[in-house]
Amino acid sequence: MQGIPFVKMSGAGNDFIIVDNRGGILRDMALERFARAVCTRRMSLGADQLMIIEPATSGGDFSMRTINADGVEARMCGNASRCVARYAYTRGIAGARMTIDTLGGPVYARIEGDEACVTLQLTSGIELDRVLIADGERHVAHTVQVSGAPHAVVYMDGVARASNESIRRMGAAIRHHPDFPQGINVNFVEVLDDHTLWQRTFERGVEGETLACGTGAAASSVIGAVLGKVDAPVRLHVLGGELSVSFIRRGNTFDELLLGGPAWFVAEGVLHPEAWSWRAP
Repeated sequence: MQGIPFVKMSGAGNDFIIVDNRGGILRDMALERFARAVCTRRMSLGADQLMIIEPATSGGDFSMRTINADGVEARMCGNASRCVARYAYTRGIAGARMTIDTLGGPVYARIEGDEACVTLQLTSGIELDRVLIADGERHVAHTVQVSGAPHAVVYMDGVARASNESIRRMGAAIRHHPDFPQGINVNFVEVLDDHTLWQRTFERGVEGETLACGTGAAASSVIGAVLGKVDAPVRLHVLGGELSVSFIRRGNTFDELLLGGPAWFVAEGVLHPEAWSWRAP
């Protein structure tokens, strides 16, 4: 059994294993099990998601598949698309401006030094003031889908100082709430000023808190704008650094929704077959 070449990248602490599958190196893999195995920390390489680059499917420069650490394929990931875009540029797969085909629709990306910016889109209406009783507590959540990824935004004072356990407990309770049968990503947000947010995210599929979430940053920004709390451009402090979101707002319509931030290389090499042949949960 041959090894699988990979690159590990991080987008403000959201980390990804990237595999170039344009030549079909993963053709015989059961991708759900493969992703669960290689994304498991301490047992294998570890990552929030497995990103697979494949030939274009809808006229883009190439296509990108997003498989969560639990093995479930997602429509797309904002921070992952930024990392994949920088990877594609440095490897000569695409130019500094590119189109990435995803299940969530085309993603337009541009590279600026060691940063990458991608366009996102709202793929549902914004629903405000949804009252949820989760884990015996009352929460007010505002929801929207960004490029196919469902998000809830919950405002929390002192979110940066909140304990990891409280974020995990409340995040899991809202993520599994009956109102969201397919699950939802949960963003806990504090407004610092009219252009700055603090955000912490419990991610569906990772089933825990991540250091950053790109589509979550976009969700928090547009919902904050609708509520009159922030205006573009928005800077978001996250545990892994900073992200930026800009947009042009026309009422509840948002055009040119752009996510930016760092996308850096961590490591590259070859995944040994034992990295995925152990019995993953």
